[in-house]
Amino acid sequence: MSARARIATGLGALLCVCALSVSAASAEVYRWTDEHGQEHWTGDLSQVPPGKRGEAFDSTQDEEPSRLQLFEGPPSSATRQSARGGVLRIPYEQHGNAILVYARLNDRVDAPFYVDTGAADVVVPAAVAARAGIHVGPGTPRETYATANGLVRQAVVSFDAIEVGEARVENVRGSVSESLPVGLLGTSFFNHFTLQIDPAARMLTLVLNPNMRGGASEGQWRERFRELRHRIARIEDYLDDGTLTSETRLQELTARRDALAEDLDRLETEADRADVPAGWRE
Repeated sequence: MSARARIATGLGALLCVCALSVSAASAEVYRWTDEHGQEHWTGDLSQVPPGKRGEAFDSTQDEEPSRLQLFEGPPSSATRQSARGGVLRIPYEQHGNAILVYARLNDRVDAPFYVDTGAADVVVPAAVAARAGIHVGPGTPRETYATANGLVRQAVVSFDAIEVGEARVENVRGSVSESLPVGLLGTSFFNHFTLQIDPAARMLTLVLNPNMRGGASEGQWRERFRELRHRIARIEDYLDDGTLTSETRLQELTARRDALAEDLDRLETEADRADVPAGWRE
């Protein structure tokens, strides 16, 4: 699956700031059961029937602080919608200026996510990632991400599948956050679709776009391969020119080259999983 996300200018940056500034207290998910025994979920207390608000509020106090990350859902707002003509309609909840949806990871766990088209990857709280079968260890690659709160180093992982309503994307690149209470659904998911947001109906409309692979365009794939190969070539030039006399420096550069070569191997594997053509890897 692949696509280019079309969004209003500046929306991604706005949602990124909103999502990262939401505190755990303001990101509560309220739960109550109606008279028919149907369980409901919402992040907006005003959506809870007045007679059920005590029960819903109590549900946020009875759990550990990480309950928002670990709920078993899916909530009513994540009910699957029928796809008509390839058009997927996903209901969402409005939290101030932020948009909240519910996603299923690796067919194992449901969790809330803020829509963040300014984030390159899907960002998942560590507890959610663990429940989805993603385990981060000392050997897990890490990258630096720019956030509203500054630069952070986070583990880079791949999810077998992420579903939001009827929208399913496989082999999704993501990162694991040790600090965020709620995940961010970034462009490694949304780049598979064109995206429209209807604030009146509180509905996302997604249409599959076939012009991308693995959430990235041909130009993006080419740039990722080109950058890694360029950096490896530069280090090899230093190692081969014979001007380096420091053994410590030689060891540092050799280790750096080997690490970049491993990054290139991982990128090849990622490209294979996304069926990226050989011409996009040049």
